[in-house]
Amino acid sequence: MEGLWDEALRRLSPGKSLFKVLVYLSFKGRSRPAEIAGETGLSPGTVRPALRNLLNMGLVRQEEDGSYISNIHFTEIVSDIYRRLPRE
Repeated sequence: MEGLWDEALRRLSPGKSLFKVLVYLSFKGRSRPAEIAGETGLSPGTVRPALRNLLNMGLVRQEEDGSYISNIHFTEIVSDIYRRLPRE
């Protein structure tokens, strides 16, 4: 069964704003759009549409206070990176 991280890798392009916002939220946790923009260097006009797209894809959720949380835990990303490392 494909996990959310696998789906994200299939649907999102690393280096693009959606991917950056998703990974930021996965590692940082609950954040507001202004925080995401400030810490990623992306403009607020880029962050907000990225969040809407990620929300529509089911990769993030929005809290009542307007903050966003990734549905992909950072440990899933780290585990995937570790699995891909070449073994001696």
